[in-house]
Amino acid sequence: MSPVAANAVQTAWPPQVEVMATSRWAGIWASGASLVKPAARVDARPLAAMTLCLEVTLPPIGRRKAVRLWQGSAPPEVAVAFYAVADGRLRLIHGDVDIVTPPDFVRAGETVSLRYCACARGRSDVVDILNHDRMIRLRQRTGVARAARLDEALPRDPRFLSVCHVAAVAGFGLRAADLPAVSAGTQLMTDAGPRPVEQLAAGDMLTTVTGERRQLRWIERRPRLCLGRFAPVRLRAPYFGLERDLFLSPETRIMRDGPAVEYLFGTERVLVRAGDLLASPGALRDHRLPVRDFFHLMLDDHACIAVDRCGVETALLSDVLAAEDGAGGHNIAPVDRTPCLPVLDRSAAQALVAASARGRRGAG
Repeated sequence: MSPVAANAVQTAWPPQVEVMATSRWAGIWASGASLVKPAARVDARPLAAMTLCLEVTLPPIGRRKAVRLWQGSAPPEVAVAFYAVADGRLRLIHGDVDIVTPPDFVRAGETVSLRYCACARGRSDVVDILNHDRMIRLRQRTGVARAARLDEALPRDPRFLSVCHVAAVAGFGLRAADLPAVSAGTQLMTDAGPRPVEQLAAGDMLTTVTGERRQLRWIERRPRLCLGRFAPVRLRAPYFGLERDLFLSPETRIMRDGPAVEYLFGTERVLVRAGDLLASPGALRDHRLPVRDFFHLMLDDHACIAVDRCGVETALLSDVLAAEDGAGGHNIAPVDRTPCLPVLDRSAAQALVAASARGRRGAG
């Protein structure tokens, strides 16, 4: 692990926890630097599941028919290959798997991410490609049961690591984690007092930001690659009513109130995505650890739970279903897809951050 990552372990996480989080990853790279180095001798046994994650800013293609963004080190007929095609398509090939996006899916200078899972039983296989600049997504099952090997995804040439500024290979099926979540170690208020989120179970009673008690319906722990556009948001104490720093997925919605909220939106409270708070002095992307465990929570009755004096919205059933691989249309009740407060879009969130900053300067 790099010195940067090692220092982060000392300041942000107990070392033994960080080691557990990265132990199942065969390799992780950021901007060409190795954060988790592959073993000298790669295990050649077929795996029950394997995941390749990439993030790349598309280079100019010009008149070339295709640009190879990634290729595994196994023989070409079985290696994973990822291409950008001249008409703006992206193509993933892995043996019998051949997935192509629609035209104009990505343009030069735009950033896309790939999460590709191969599954021996054909239950968790998925290709998930996201254009972060225009929020265009292709997510579909491959329909192929395949026991892949690590060398099929590990890079054939180090030069691919300069093309893809984030790359990771895991010896397991990495599930979608782009839904509301808090990191391991977050203290939540329960009937028995503050408890870390990793000690909670369905049926526990949590305290909301308004002092009410709500039953925890569902909780699930999922690892998250914390690099590039998927890096978590760190809310710094004492901002946002926090007594200690809080690490959230960018999709998590935070409750905001105060004079600026009432003046701009005519209501006492609103919800803002953590990823839309990054212009605030108390919020920043956290890249210090390559992997963290995050917990997704859903209450029996939807509400914002209290983390110190900060209101954090739990996941809606619609959030969970939308993030599940291969989940189709679901007829769910309005209560399971309606946030507990109005949710600001990005432009409204930016206006709130700017107004709050002016208020702080005026008070000073």
